[in-house]
Amino acid sequence: MKDISNGQRALWMVLMTSLALPFAAALAVAAIGIIHQLLDLDILPIGSGTVGAFAARAFLWSSFPAALSALALVPFVLQSGTYGWLHAAIAGVLACGAAAVVFPLAGSSLMPVIAFAGGALAVLGRIFLINAGIVKP
Repeated sequence: MKDISNGQRALWMVLMTSLALPFAAALAVAAIGIIHQLLDLDILPIGSGTVGAFAARAFLWSSFPAALSALALVPFVLQSGTYGWLHAAIAGVLACGAAAVVFPLAGSSLMPVIAFAGGALAVLGRIFLINAGIVKP
């Protein structure tokens, strides 16, 4: 993908970030939810719902910060075809914070952990995009 423009890189970056990162977040929440039920821990505010329903809600909630962080990174990709890992981490953390203000969570005491996970997922998303050849290293 050496002959693609930065506009195409930005388009694919937004699409992949907006779809793949919420899916990864939902998988992580489902894994934690299964461990939560197997070990009878009180980590997540699952309540009376199933792990699948909780993971689906995590996917829906995380789609907003994923899209927001992708849109925040578009100027970097348009200008240079890439963005740094620190840009990704900051965009992920700030987008999770903004999403928590717009869409409050039941387990608001977990917000620092969720913001950290958002930053970590954004950095992992950057690694995926580099390995896929979508953004430049």
